[in-house]
Amino acid sequence: MKSRLGRPVVVTALLVLVLLVSAEAWAQSAIVGVVKDSSGAVLPGVTVEAASDALIEKVRAVVTDGNGLYRITDLRPGDYVVNFSLPGFQSLRRDGVQLPSEFTMTLNGDMRVGSLEETITVSGDTPVVDVTTAVHTQVLNRDAMDAIPTGRTIQGLGQLIVGVSLSLPDTGGARAMQQTYMSAHGMTAANNTVMVDGLIVNGLQADGAVQSYFNDAMNQEVSYQTSGISAETSSGGVRLNMIPREGGNNFSGSFSSAYRPGAWQADNLTDRHVASGLRSGNATDRIVDFTATQGGPIRKEKLWFFLTGRYISVNNFIPNTFTDAGDKGIDDQFIKSGLLRLTWQISPKLKFGAYHDEVDKFRGHDMQSGWDFETAATQWFSPAYHTNQAKLSYTASSRLLLEGGFSSNLEYYTNSPQNGLEKVRGTPEWFNNTSKYEFDLGGATRYMIATCATVTTCTPPTVQNPARYNWQGSASYVTGSHNIKTGFQYQTGQFTHGQQTHGDLQQIYRSNSGPTPGVAFSNPSNVIVLNTAGQLYGERLNYDAAIFGQDSWTMNRLTVNAGLRWEALNASVMEGTQPANRWVPEVFYPEIKNVPNWRNFAPRFSMVYDLFGTSKTALKYSLNRYNQARTTGIAENYNAQRLVRTQLTWNDANGDDVAQGFVSYDAANKRTNCVFNTPGCEINFAALPANFGLAAQNTYGGFPRIYNVEQAVEVQHELRSNLSVTGSWFHGAFSNLTSTVNQNLKYEGSDQSQNPFYQTSSVFNPLTGEAIVAYGRRAAFASVATTNVDFVDNTDNRGLFYDSYNFEFRLRPVAGSQVFGGFAIERQQTVDCTTAQDDPNQYRFCDDRVNNIPFRKQFKIAGNYMLKGGIQVSASFQTN
Repeated sequence: MKSRLGRPVVVTALLVLVLLVSAEAWAQSAIVGVVKDSSGAVLPGVTVEAASDALIEKVRAVVTDGNGLYRITDLRPGDYVVNFSLPGFQSLRRDGVQLPSEFTMTLNGDMRVGSLEETITVSGDTPVVDVTTAVHTQVLNRDAMDAIPTGRTIQGLGQLIVGVSLSLPDTGGARAMQQTYMSAHGMTAANNTVMVDGLIVNGLQADGAVQSYFNDAMNQEVSYQTSGISAETSSGGVRLNMIPREGGNNFSGSFSSAYRPGAWQADNLTDRHVASGLRSGNATDRIVDFTATQGGPIRKEKLWFFLTGRYISVNNFIPNTFTDAGDKGIDDQFIKSGLLRLTWQISPKLKFGAYHDEVDKFRGHDMQSGWDFETAATQWFSPAYHTNQAKLSYTASSRLLLEGGFSSNLEYYTNSPQNGLEKVRGTPEWFNNTSKYEFDLGGATRYMIATCATVTTCTPPTVQNPARYNWQGSASYVTGSHNIKTGFQYQTGQFTHGQQTHGDLQQIYRSNSGPTPGVAFSNPSNVIVLNTAGQLYGERLNYDAAIFGQDSWTMNRLTVNAGLRWEALNASVMEGTQPANRWVPEVFYPEIKNVPNWRNFAPRFSMVYDLFGTSKTALKYSLNRYNQARTTGIAENYNAQRLVRTQLTWNDANGDDVAQGFVSYDAANKRTNCVFNTPGCEINFAALPANFGLAAQNTYGGFPRIYNVEQAVEVQHELRSNLSVTGSWFHGAFSNLTSTVNQNLKYEGSDQSQNPFYQTSSVFNPLTGEAIVAYGRRAAFASVATTNVDFVDNTDNRGLFYDSYNFEFRLRPVAGSQVFGGFAIERQQTVDCTTAQDDPNQYRFCDDRVNNIPFRKQFKIAGNYMLKGGIQVSASFQTN
């Protein structure tokens, strides 16, 4: 048995150890406070009970410590009744407590001497300020998710949150089929953490940026955190936790449908657009959404189920694309999903929950503006997503909580081009698998695929199969004034790829005035050669492991939270043999280990001060290090088997519309090119890199892990009942940023006139007439091999800085309603002057600190409001 980190036996042993010894529940919420008598003296030994239908065990109870403090953790969101009792004192009952997810609510108790049977009932407003944690959180409850007009995706809901940006806006659900990516505080989408009930369900693709299409009906509440994130979580982007619906002791279900016709969307196609050749713009044809849920008891107070299914379809018009019949081209697509969750209260202290979510997607025409509708599109018969989890919770005592679980995200992609039509005839058999692109520089763009002998040869699929597995366990010992927490996370996975291209070549045609009437592909220009083969290749996430510990102290009005996280990440490129294609011989690629192999610490610290001791005004400060999230993205960069393409000149000398040319290799894989512009050699291979298809063009420089040190200062105040306002400042500074430089073109001198690889020329700004110095590669270095080295530059030549000033408000006007919003003023400045060492043209704008990058302004407001008679109104507005 090997003991090195990364073997399943180690994972199993750690999980069992945590479950049997200690684990802290990933507490969705908590209720804390101090209990005193009428003289102001603290009362130890008071029994505090939180009762709610949201708890399958109905009641959770603790006892105040010697300082009169209590803390009830791992509470699900919902409506609670809190009871305080102590012999010799009147009981105190607090009604109407609305506890959101991932919120620490302070409820203090003042008890009077009297009979235990006497009860004082207080029905006050629910506290809205968290005076114990510095985590910046926005929670959307079930009513808000149902009512506020969005695409009901995690990204569409996330764009409602102040400080969260999307790569593309999702207006009314128009992006519900094609993911747009969230980011916050200068962190990329890969640094978002997506969880269900505290268990990570991120995908593996794009270092975890690509997510599944979650059915929002599965959730009771959704929590978005953007700053002050604790040591339980690695990254510092958007931390999203979906709190699942479990069913309950009563049968209940729902059905909802939505239809949004494209006619409701405004048309911004102006006469100027039409005059420039745009006959149709990008628009929504229609949106259809059906969702059904059903939940209830299999056995009351023992075993619950929750089931939901969803069908959603968004059809969008493709700009300037038409069918052969003259109709507008439509990007037609739909998603079907089904989820089942079971929750089992094994004993009063032991609870088990599990779910499986199946998501299937179809897309009929993935294509760009101007492409030929019948032949150019790619069909998606996937992805098929599978996310699932199993989680065990054990309440050993009122102070010791244990939890552990498993989750996974599996994705399967198989996408194929449309079958080609007989639009090109008379070509040799081997050419039947090639692709043709026509780019009209006058405005129109066409793409067609040549005739294919069989579907198998015509539609080689693109295959991608990322799989990610996660084990988590954690532990804490909780008292009223002290909260010690430890835990671990362990993730592994594998990402396999496969992609073929017709004939390993694409022919490019260009024209300044448009194609010759009646003749397709009339102006040969270039070819794109590719190193495609047919063999699957891939990368492996050997392990992404972490252990963490954190402590929380409450001293009068001050709460200090300190944590430390240790992380280890290791990935590799899988070995493989790629068969020969037109341009590359058969090559065996050995395994590449330790790309990367990192060990890093991530300290977390925050302080929260209850300014007036009323739990209504909190001063918060946090200082945290977040290590950049990675899975297999770095390993993929150094996988020589990945698809590489190079554009070369093509001169169709004999006019047969076939790009002819060949290369040959000797026993040592040294390449010999055919002589350009001689018979049978119409492709100029001089610009083809010497290592094309034989080795990775990038070399791993063993660089350390990128990290961000973020500071945040916040003032949060309860302005009036159920209304809080928050002012914030965030600052992030990134270190260990990487740069990529081709070592065969690297020049570090300050006088570019002496650069041996480039020569200067002048170009002129057509608006101002300003002369601009431009650099072109000298002819002797046109085909120099690409030997990129990725390395870290921590000098002033490299940097990334983020600043933001936010003002937000949150209002709960009546039960089931919430209104929230505010504005953010933010700026991100990037410095990347190191990369310019192999291309001096990049020096001109490589430092944003001198580029006058402005602050971006963002304003958002959204919410829902319950009127009389069960009528609800809702709206969202944002400007970016």
